[in-house]
Amino acid sequence: MNSTADTAFGRPSVNEVVVLGSAGGPTPKPGRRPVSHAVIIDDEVTLIDCGNGTVNHFVTAGLDLGQLRRILITHHHIDHVADVAMLLHLAWSQLDRVIQVIGPPPLARLFELHYEAFEFDIRSRMDDEGRKHLREFVEVIEIEADATIQLGKAVITAVLVDHQPVPYAFGYRIDQSGLSVCFSGDTRPSNFLARLAQDADLLVHETTYLANAADYLSPARAARVLPRMNSVHSDPTGAARIAASAKAKALLLCPVGTFGPASDEEILAEAGVEFPGKTWVGSDFLRVPLPIKGEI
Repeated sequence: MNSTADTAFGRPSVNEVVVLGSAGGPTPKPGRRPVSHAVIIDDEVTLIDCGNGTVNHFVTAGLDLGQLRRILITHHHIDHVADVAMLLHLAWSQLDRVIQVIGPPPLARLFELHYEAFEFDIRSRMDDEGRKHLREFVEVIEIEADATIQLGKAVITAVLVDHQPVPYAFGYRIDQSGLSVCFSGDTRPSNFLARLAQDADLLVHETTYLANAADYLSPARAARVLPRMNSVHSDPTGAARIAASAKAKALLLCPVGTFGPASDEEILAEAGVEFPGKTWVGSDFLRVPLPIKGEI
């Protein structure tokens, strides 16, 4: 059964996925922030991607910066990584432990450049408030190939996906306390991802809805853009086919890329052809409790 989700936030749920940013692509969109998702299991927060404005949506959603444990970056397009260093800088006063940040190069250089660019502010707060340097709270773990990393209670598995010409684009799976959530990152439909998401409680898969795109683009732009979008992203049918192949228990289509208005019902109708399970279309502040049990 397909359904749109209850987008109300502030509802208590011990374990859940919270959409902090649901927009596909870097161009600002009313009502949608760039990509970010939070997985909350056992009162620990794992953040997947960190587009512009993530920290504001993090606190607006009622999440606790002090519960942040790790950040996973899928790739270095700006709508996925713009605020990763800034978020930790702004959360600095709430951090009492090292936050692991996992992702492809040049992730370590991104943080070094941030420390350099904001040295004045960092030194000022160290002097005024007696803080340790921000870098003391950040552990960058760069990956260039498939990897499995144990971080406290969580097992993080990363696989390369297909988002050409990006050399390092990763999907991630989080296994913690008997729950499993998989994230596609940006990719065309990938068998590697289907294997990663095998039997997952929830697959969070990007989607780009192109059925009406030509109505909102000039003929020249459509001829240039649409073939590429079809070759590096997943439409709702493609994402749903991966969910079905993986035998995932549920599917969240997010982030959502469109060139014109598209209703959740239109997107769900496409996905439902391939995946009969519970399916949502992402929106900012949508919350999906874990595990998926019946209707919400």
